[in-house]
Amino acid sequence: MNIGIIGGSFNPIHIAHLIIADRFVDQMALDQCVFVPVSQSPFKQGDLALAPAEDRLAMVRDATQQHDKFRVSDVEIQRGGVSYTIDTIRHFAEQHPGANLSLLIGSDQAIEFVRWHSWQEILREAQLCVVRRPFLLTPEMEWRTTETLTIDGKTPVWINAPLLEISSTEIRRRVREGKSINYLTVKSVRDHIAERGLYR
Repeated sequence: MNIGIIGGSFNPIHIAHLIIADRFVDQMALDQCVFVPVSQSPFKQGDLALAPAEDRLAMVRDATQQHDKFRVSDVEIQRGGVSYTIDTIRHFAEQHPGANLSLLIGSDQAIEFVRWHSWQEILREAQLCVVRRPFLLTPEMEWRTTETLTIDGKTPVWINAPLLEISSTEIRRRVREGKSINYLTVKSVRDHIAERGLYR
C-alpha cells in the first residue's frame, strides 16, 4: 500500500493544498493521501492567528470529502502539544505494516528541513516528496537541497503542481479586512469560517 502524508496547520485549508495533494496522489501512485492537521507546530508556538484545532480539523474534513483517496487523521490533535513529524510517520507505520510511506512538504520547508526534529530518521523511514513553491528556488538551490536531503542513497522526489500564489495567510488577511475569499478555498470552508467567526 502506498500512503502519502501531508501535515500542516491548514489555517485554513485552501485550493492550492487540494490541487497539490491531487498531483501527489497521481505522481506517487498513492492508495491514500492523509491530511494531518497539527496540534501545535514547533515552529509556530504561540501563534495567535491559529484557529482552534477542532475548527481546522472540521474544515479539512469538509474540503477533502469529495476525493476518494483523500483521508484525514486527527492523530496529532489527539496527541496534543507540539507535533513532531517523526512520531506521526511511526504512527502510520504501526497502523499499516509494510506500507510505503511518502511525506509531502513544500520547497520552503525543504530549505529548513535540517532543523526538523529527527530529520534524518524521517528521511530513512519515509520517502520525502517536495512540491515547488512559486519563485522560491533556483535550479541550483533545488539541486543543493536534493543533495542535502539524500540519505542512504534515497533522494527526495520533486512533485510537479501548478504554482498557485494562494496562502492561508492571505485568506486570513482578507477575512480580517472583510474582503471576499471566493475561489481561494471551497464553499464549505468559507461557510465554516463565516459561521464560526474565524480570523476576524
